[in-house]
Order: sequence, then C-alpha cells, then structure tokens
Amino acid sequence: MQAKPVETPPRRGRGGRPPAKDAGDVDRRILDAAESLFLRLGFDATSCEQVVVQAGAGKASLYARYANKEALFAAVVRDNVERSLAPAADVLTDAPIDSRLRAVGQSILTHALKPDVVALMRVVLATAHRMPELARLADQIGRDEAVHRVAATIAGKAADRKEALDRALPVANKFIDLIFVPTQMRALLGDDPAELARAGARRVDEAVELLAKAGWLSN
Repeated sequence: MQAKPVETPPRRGRGGRPPAKDAGDVDRRILDAAESLFLRLGFDATSCEQVVVQAGAGKASLYARYANKEALFAAVVRDNVERSLAPAADVLTDAPIDSRLRAVGQSILTHALKPDVVALMRVVLATAHRMPELARLADQIGRDEAVHRVAATIAGKAADRKEALDRALPVANKFIDLIFVPTQMRALLGDDPAELARAGARRVDEAVELLAKAGWLSN
C-alpha cells in the first residue's frame, strides 16, 4: 500500500503536540533533521528515533504528523520541492508565452540539478527495487509540482481559474517530458552539472520551439 503523509491533526489538550506557537518550529526541525539523515545515511539506515533526537523533538510530535518513515520521507521530498522550486508567480505574466515557458523551464532545471535534489533521488533509487511505491510517490511529487508550475505559467493571468489550468495541463506535461526527464536521468548518472545546465538550456529552447511549431502554444 502506498504510504501517504498524515495530515497534522488538531491540537490536543495535553501531551504529544507542542503549543500552537511552537508547532511550526517543530515541523521545520523534524523535516530538516530527516533530510539531513536521509542524505547522510540513506533511507534504510535512518530511523525515526534518530530523527527526533537530531530534531530535539518527541516521538509523539513526529508520529502525530507522519504515520511511518515512508510518509516522513515523502514529506521531505515534497518540502524540498516546494521550498526550492520557484513559483510560477515569479514569471512575468505580461511576457509572451514562449518567454514565460523558457523562464519556468530554466527554473525547473536549476532545481533538478541542485546537489540535494539529486542526492534525494539517489536515495529513492537505492530502495526502489524493494519499495517501488515509495519511488513512484517521490517521483510523482516532483513531477506534479513541476507540471503545475508550468501550467500556471502558461495560463498566465488566468492561472487562478481551474478551466485555464486544465487546458494548459497537456502542454505542461509534454514540456516536462521534453526537458526534465532526460536532464534528471543524466544528473543521476553523474554527468557534469555545468554541462547539464548548458544542455538543459538548449533543451528548453528546443522544447519551446517544438511546441510552438506543433501549434500547442498561444498567448
């Protein structure tokens, strides 16, 4: 069964949960400690007990948020993506659509080539043969967020309308297939990051031109 992060429950009257004013700090400490340990020790050698010790938190605080280590790892991946992937709002909505796509494409590739992102994906791959559900979930988190950013960029000023985002999703998925998948694979294989960045910039340009010629882009 695919592990999913547990929603943070309402504050309890006593025990387990920190006061509301401290909850955000505990959340951050747990995620930071977990990411540090997963990257240093790998998934198998990291325990929830180690995480709470490094985070200076109680076991009740961790388990109130995450059902198990798989859910905690998925939360680490999601947090990493959300904190380091530039939002579509950072792209000027008044710019032509090809310029917007180039900007968001470059942002996504910059994120994909960050050492901690590549290292997290290697942790996933190291356990994929035993826990394929976790590998699929981790991949889905990154892909879904990237696709959403691209779709919002394509929709531009209409990004707050669901119908506009839905229309942009097929193009966004195709764009991600063209630029992200091959770049991430080469990064995982250890190709030179500087060369990957140069190749990625060319790939973004080629993807925009291909989609434009196919009639998929319109302002």
